[in-house]
Amino acid sequence: MNPDFFKKIDEIKKANDKIFNLSINKIETKKNIIFVYTPPKVGSTSLVSSLRISLSNTFSIIHIHDEIMLKFFTGIQNISINEIIQYNKYIGKNVYVIDIYRTQIERNISDFFENLACQHFNNSEENINNYNIDKIINRFNSIFPYLPYNDYYTELYNIPKLDNFDFNKKYLYQVVNNIHYIKLRLKDSSEWNKILTSLLGYEIVIINDYQTTNKIIGKLYDNFKKIYKIPSNLLDSIKKCKYLSYYYSEKERNEYLNTWESKVTSYFETYTKEQYDVYLKICLENQYLPNIDNNHYIDLGCLCKPCSIKRQELFQKAKNGTLISEKINHNDLVNEYNKKQLIISQNNKNNNKYPDKIRKINTQTNKSFNHAKMSATMQNIMNIKN
Repeated sequence: MNPDFFKKIDEIKKANDKIFNLSINKIETKKNIIFVYTPPKVGSTSLVSSLRISLSNTFSIIHIHDEIMLKFFTGIQNISINEIIQYNKYIGKNVYVIDIYRTQIERNISDFFENLACQHFNNSEENINNYNIDKIINRFNSIFPYLPYNDYYTELYNIPKLDNFDFNKKYLYQVVNNIHYIKLRLKDSSEWNKILTSLLGYEIVIINDYQTTNKIIGKLYDNFKKIYKIPSNLLDSIKKCKYLSYYYSEKERNEYLNTWESKVTSYFETYTKEQYDVYLKICLENQYLPNIDNNHYIDLGCLCKPCSIKRQELFQKAKNGTLISEKINHNDLVNEYNKKQLIISQNNKNNNKYPDKIRKINTQTNKSFNHAKMSATMQNIMNIKN
């Protein structure tokens, strides 16, 4: 066997171990793994938090955008995400890979605002909030054709392309080399719970997470979307988009394009490719704010007891239709859990100190309240074994 093969496998293993934190926390990954492998700003963060809230006991959930992000978190280069995916199937994991399609105009706007402070204007969000909206629109239109927009499912997954998107089921699903590939559309996010429950065999709840409207520039973002009118030449390019033609039916395309036809404006002279290259080079050279945030999830996937209790609580809330605005914050939850355990321990000591007196009081209290039941959350806390 070629020694380079074993060297490559060893490198992939090291990268894989770092992704799953095996070398640090010694936590064994689940038999089932979901890679949410998508472009940025397509709704993937909400999907990841939803899957973690719903499936953390049975699935490991990995969120990744590209090899740059892979290198950032592992420090290892020359390893592709597809190699990581294939490796996990090779070592016996049950692997799912999920991608999401989002229409270009909306994705471009979201991507532009995601990098508005750290890249495009190299300023704080607080200061950018004071910018004239026309200045923001002009910059967006200038670089619109060059904002990254591609389709991972048909171009990066290295799997056969299906002839047509299934507009009735509202997803694509195929198994290639025993790996399950799923393609969703952001427009169908209200139905993701049904789709994924059917495909994965477990109940899934969907929550909204990491929305730009909740950030410091949220009002600016909302105002931009309200008043933005797309230049006619940019809309013409959208009409020719092959991804729109593939993932939207003719009726859906017409409805989508008609919406933007009502908000069209005159021709706009964008940057040339050479001008954009210079623009991007200067932006990156001047950049001082980080553009990778690994703490924007509602659920980071921690499996400790306090986080697991909170996860179950949020799952039930989401299942009942409650809007989720709180995060599973490990440090806060552990501190809260330890305080409750301390109170329980102190109460136990008091009970042992005056057993007959406490037993008499408890008997009277139980009769008085007719054996009132504890909440499900308190039962969970009380039943935890150390």
